Amino acid sequence: MRISFTSTNKEKDFKKLYEEYYAPFCLYAKRFIDDSSTCEDIVSDVFASLWDKEDSFELNKTTALGYLKTCVRNSCLNYLKHLEYEWSYAELCQKRDPIYATAPDSIYTLEELYKMLYETLNKLPESYRVVFTKNFFEGKTHAEIAKEMNLSVKSIDRYKQRTMDFLRAELKEYLPLIAWVLLHRNAF
Repeated sequence: MRISFTSTNKEKDFKKLYEEYYAPFCLYAKRFIDDSSTCEDIVSDVFASLWDKEDSFELNKTTALGYLKTCVRNSCLNYLKHLEYEWSYAELCQKRDPIYATAPDSIYTLEELYKMLYETLNKLPESYRVVFTKNFFEGKTHAEIAKEMNLSVKSIDRYKQRTMDFLRAELKEYLPLIAWVLLHRNAF
């Protein structure tokens, strides 16, 4: 490689490196990914990342090409791994019947969602319910709740975590909707 990064000409040297190797690395990325625009994005991201790190390490001219090649390959493989996760999730969603397929009357009013939440919360010990109510509905911090209940903040954290685990298990089909309701409760 003919490029040396000197402290006085880093920007010029980097531009030269980019102009000389951008296209070849796009072709290299095409070996992994069949979409040209994705390959171009990946190679651009690798060069941008290199530029962001330019002060933190010295780029040796004998190893720079190998380093960039490894970065492009790893970025392509990470992209493919992410795609695989998306495909697996999409496949899972397709296999799983939507809730309205098993319960056609599954349009819930806000009141019904709150009722479902309260019925589930009533299955918990009182202290867990109190912590959840004070935190989510009254907007109190863990420290405020701990002071009111004469408990440690760590105990409040533990109560809240166990309550959330319980809700996840009990309301797994409805949890995203109930979470949305809880996050937007002030808008209603």
